Amino acid sequence: MTFESPLGGLIVLAALIPLGALALSVRRDERVERMLGLRPGSRRPVAIAGALAAAVFVLLGAAAAQPAVRTTDRVEVRTQSQVFYVVDMSRSMAASASPGGRTRLVRARGVVARLHAAVPDVPSGLAGLTDRVLPYLFPTVSAAAFDETLARSVLVESPPPQRVSVTATSFGALAALAHDGFFDRAATHRTCVLVTDGETSGYATADVARALGGDHGCRLVVVRVGSPADRVYDENGHAEAGYAPDPAAGAKVEQLAESTGGRSYGEDEPGAAAAVRRAAEAGPVRDAPRRETTRLLGPYLAFIALALAAVLVGLRFRGPHLRRNPRYA
Repeated sequence: MTFESPLGGLIVLAALIPLGALALSVRRDERVERMLGLRPGSRRPVAIAGALAAAVFVLLGAAAAQPAVRTTDRVEVRTQSQVFYVVDMSRSMAASASPGGRTRLVRARGVVARLHAAVPDVPSGLAGLTDRVLPYLFPTVSAAAFDETLARSVLVESPPPQRVSVTATSFGALAALAHDGFFDRAATHRTCVLVTDGETSGYATADVARALGGDHGCRLVVVRVGSPADRVYDENGHAEAGYAPDPAAGAKVEQLAESTGGRSYGEDEPGAAAAVRRAAEAGPVRDAPRRETTRLLGPYLAFIALALAAVLVGLRFRGPHLRRNPRYA
């Protein structure tokens, strides 16, 4: 249990004014009754009203302090294994099978989400690929942070490539995964998952293979999305004349995978998840916090206070039930 705004509880002090006024009013009435020779009536109705009013203020004060219950989920985490998911975000990833259909990028995000769920105990990062690899999120075990970044940051040409070219993507940029600090030094088991449509400009395959196969490299798993029938459609549903699918995209993906000692998969192939598990489920584990959940109790307390206030108003309008009933001595 914790309080987000503990000073808000000072609103309880506001109850002292009406409750003090009520007490003074009761004492004054009793004094007048005794002077007139009347027997004081029962204090019970007034006590009920005072108790309800006090409860309303106490609950409002507690609500203003914003009490909350925090719970933390814990999970076993791989301490020496990390995965980086690299998503092609070039213009061609906006292609789809039909106007209004699911684009390659939307399908790629679905692939990443599925593969990430297959290894929840491995810290995972996200990056985008055009003619460079730019990280969106460094390896973390927070599923919420990963999902939020995948949904909000992995967008077409976000950011755009550095050079203007008909084919913006270059698999040659993947060499940066080995030497630009994407992984922690403690991660001795490194896995890179590339999700792409395979449309790349020319690059030195041997350089990428040498970088990823070196001491600071990673095991590469490649998943291809899209087909030669896909087109990039404008907002009116017309295919853009400036884009034509690369018929050699599939072969380029296979060449990349083979040169790095891995293999490629189609977006619907179940073998991709198994390949990621084989590569990443390695090394020791430790217990660590994964997600902290905070449940605010203030709205519930405010609702109860409102209900008690309604009861108090209802009793007030019932008249005699809250009025003292003086009787002659």
